[in-house]
Order: sequence, then structure tokens, then C-alpha cells
Amino acid sequence: MTRTQHELEPYWTLVVNGVAARHGSKDAMKQDAEHKAPQYVVRLCEVLLAQIRADGAKHITLGDVIRLEGTCTGADYQHKLALRCQELARPAAA
Repeated sequence: MTRTQHELEPYWTLVVNGVAARHGSKDAMKQDAEHKAPQYVVRLCEVLLAQIRADGAKHITLGDVIRLEGTCTGADYQHKLALRCQELARPAAA
């Protein structure tokens, strides 16, 4: 499966690009005063939130996504974050 065909799209690519972008900014690792997270994490979560809302989960907040991101650790960080965002965007089962 290629990157563009990944089962967790579009979240997979958003996470890949967000993590890669931290290397392009000298302020990426500075802590955001409001959210108590690195600035690159806040920017990544803003992008993920926009997609989650575009997918129909209008009630999700930036704080929700930042808390979710904080639960994703380890070698499979990217997979966990993309999967959990996809699940968050899914409508609740009837």
C-alpha cells in the first residue's frame, strides 16, 4: 500500500506532514502557553481538527485533539494518532 493509499488517510498524511514540519521551524519545540504543548503539536492538532470537523464531528475541540495526541506515544505514534483521529471523526454508532 502506498502512502497515498493508506487506510488511515487523510489523517496519516496530515500526521506525517505535521511531524516533518517541526524540523522547519526554530520555534517548533517552544511550549504553547495556552495548551502546554510544543507549538508544532498545537499546529498539527489544529490541522487534524479541521479535518475531523470537515468529516462531520463539529463538536470536537482543539483541546480534545491535543489531549488525544498526548495519549499517542512510542514507535507507532503516527499510526495511533491517525487511527484515533479517524475514530473520533466517525459518527457514533446508532
